[in-house]
Amino acid sequence: MRLMKQCPVCHNYCDDFARFCPNCGAQLGAEPGSGATPPPVDDSPADRNNPFDSCGPEGKSRGVAALLAIFLGYLGVQYFYLGKTQAGIITIVLSLVTCGVWELITLIQGILMLCMTNAEFRRKYVTTTSTFPLF
Repeated sequence: MRLMKQCPVCHNYCDDFARFCPNCGAQLGAEPGSGATPPPVDDSPADRNNPFDSCGPEGKSRGVAALLAIFLGYLGVQYFYLGKTQAGIITIVLSLVTCGVWELITLIQGILMLCMTNAEFRRKYVTTTSTFPLF
């Protein structure tokens, strides 16, 4: 049988060994208003590693860009999504010139996008001044 204790602030039941309530962040075992503060929580979207969270104020998602690169990369759709129109046009031309072999490069690019963090993705693809960010 698991032991449970109740949060004094939100009355949520928590694990007996928990020090802070997972629902509201209040310190367990402390009276409400006792000055106990929860641990600092960093909630900036760029620091979380969920691929479908938007990365910064631009609202671009690493997961969406990666899936576009994997499935429609030969059309440069990921670049159009990221606002890099020139790179999208260059990708279309490279796909035509190489008879579709360029799709392997965009497939690798999509896989690498899924493997990087949101902060790296934002730095390499969203806020970069590069016309054609590849890897």
